[in-house]
Amino acid sequence: MPRGDVLASTTSLCPECLEQVPGRYEERDGGVFLARECPDHGTAARRVWGSHDHWEWAAAFGPDPEYDGGGLAVDDDHACLAVVEVTEDCNLSCSYCFASSGPGGDHRSTEELDALLDTVADAGGRPIQFSGGEPTVRDDLPELVERARDRGIDHVEVNTNGVRLATEDGYAAALADAGVTAIYLQFDGLTSETYETIREVDLVDEKHAAIEACRAADLPVVLVPTVVPDVNDHEMGDIVRFALENRDVIRSVNFQPVAHFGRYATDDGRFAIDTATRLLADQIESLEPRDMLPAPCCSAYCQIGTAFVPADADVDPAVTDGCGNDDDAGGCGCEEPSPDADAFVPLTQYVDDQLWDLLAGMVDEGDYMELLAGTAAGEEWACKTAGCCGVDVPGGVEGLFDEVVPVSFTGFMDADAADVNRLSNCCISVPTTDGELVPFCGYNMTTEDGEYALRNRHDWGGRETVDGSPPGAAAAGDDATEPTTGYAGDGGTVTGGGDAPGDGDAPGDGDAPDDGCGSDGCGR
Repeated sequence: MPRGDVLASTTSLCPECLEQVPGRYEERDGGVFLARECPDHGTAARRVWGSHDHWEWAAAFGPDPEYDGGGLAVDDDHACLAVVEVTEDCNLSCSYCFASSGPGGDHRSTEELDALLDTVADAGGRPIQFSGGEPTVRDDLPELVERARDRGIDHVEVNTNGVRLATEDGYAAALADAGVTAIYLQFDGLTSETYETIREVDLVDEKHAAIEACRAADLPVVLVPTVVPDVNDHEMGDIVRFALENRDVIRSVNFQPVAHFGRYATDDGRFAIDTATRLLADQIESLEPRDMLPAPCCSAYCQIGTAFVPADADVDPAVTDGCGNDDDAGGCGCEEPSPDADAFVPLTQYVDDQLWDLLAGMVDEGDYMELLAGTAAGEEWACKTAGCCGVDVPGGVEGLFDEVVPVSFTGFMDADAADVNRLSNCCISVPTTDGELVPFCGYNMTTEDGEYALRNRHDWGGRETVDGSPPGAAAAGDDATEPTTGYAGDGGTVTGGGDAPGDGDAPGDGDAPDDGCGSDGCGR
């Protein structure tokens, strides 16, 4: 393909060897490509953004990071979230899996996990997400949550496929009692066909049962769909409506378009997050693509989102009851009405681009993750910030969180879209036993031959390739529990499903190509 107009220069990685090479963004065919030249592997160019116009618009938001030439580590005060992998075992074995986990994998020892939690605590106790593999296959997961909380880590998510939540009575309550603040639930759609295609097993009933268990335990849920083009991208609007209808327990939705990571060994079938946003806007009447605004911390090309709020929240319970009758006339005493899903609109109807940019500049990055998870700390930050800036929404900010549902897209950066500038500014980190926080996307990035970029460095506990054995795996005598052999539901023994890290995947960085070269997102 001929060279296009150069839009910007960066430091990239060769997708063949992951060595640093010069890179440049080019406009081609109305979209944006990342091109680079490697002295050993030649030229590579991948489409990383669907629309050049949208790329230019997004550039006005958020930071413009530059790589300083140092090691790829995340600054302590910049880490929104630390992803702590507790096991390589899983009760499913997805083809979309960052860490190539599956039944029979090893657990990390408690001693190693203590070191990882110490790394997070020493970095200021940022929010963490227990992941894997499937973290709930560890019987000691509640104790691990308590160990994190004892270190002053106040926000602890569990990234899960939800199988144990759905099938074990009292498990959701046990996690809540231990101090879990949110469940990051793999939720690819609402139909059996979607799960049978993506996970190779029908998990619809388990997903609903897991949500009901969390509802009973008063445990907030974040829905995390892995979006695969022509498989479940048509369900995105329905997933948002489902979240709005169940907003008493579902606090947000984080769509993650599939990317070329780990066990997902082909680089086709993916799409950029601006393309995914346009598809979602086609499915929700009140949403426009530019209602999805870039996140305030990592990069305008890593995460975009909005919040759905009631279009008319000015219901005064002193005037009307749930039936619309006048209370003074002896109404029926019903509860105050709550808007249905179709009555919600994007927050951008009340907050314009300029005000969003102002609010984004005031955000503490840890609070941003709390806000997405719908925790009390996130609500407190949002109310304080909105009050200072005079944000005017129907019903007032204080009552807004009874109804608001954030919806976001995370585009994880695979080797096709590798931008070292953005990696060095990644706000999603992985703690190491030697005290560093490394960028999540770099930690999980693989070459086309399945070689990891960072997992195998400095004996951090990763593996060199997606098919290799990890160094330092739990040995006999560790206090890790026995691995499971797989999940047998209505479809029998599972050969596909689940992901890593965890099974709902973590927010992250970057995007990948939009055509046959690949696209954007977090594939698992």
